[in-house]
Amino acid sequence: MNGTKTISGTLDIGLEVDGQLHRDFTLRLPTVGDEIDVADDESVPDSGYRVALMGRCMVTLGTLTPEKITFELLRQELNSDDFLQLVRAADELKKKRKAASESSTGSVAPASALAQVDTQKPTSAPLVL
Repeated sequence: MNGTKTISGTLDIGLEVDGQLHRDFTLRLPTVGDEIDVADDESVPDSGYRVALMGRCMVTLGTLTPEKITFELLRQELNSDDFLQLVRAADELKKKRKAASESSTGSVAPASALAQVDTQKPTSAPLVL
């Protein structure tokens, strides 16, 4: 694993592409841009959103380049148990990223000033005459 940017592992079953088995993977967390791009991709049905998003977040899969790790490839070749393994790896990476963020600030306070803004309507003190 490379810090908290990516997580690596080995799929139990793997994907066979052009006669070669691909099992080792490196995964990063999705960005908002990844989510927008997948949502805008008309070739990806709503039911395939999570698979397509996972594909965009795969930095490596065996010797396949990221450009070859497509929704259609994963749809056709990725075993559901391996998909769950990737989901668990992404969850683990989120936990590690969150823990690293909390330990670097020394507290669990919100990191952004916007998150600290009180959104409740202020109440005024009773008027005393």
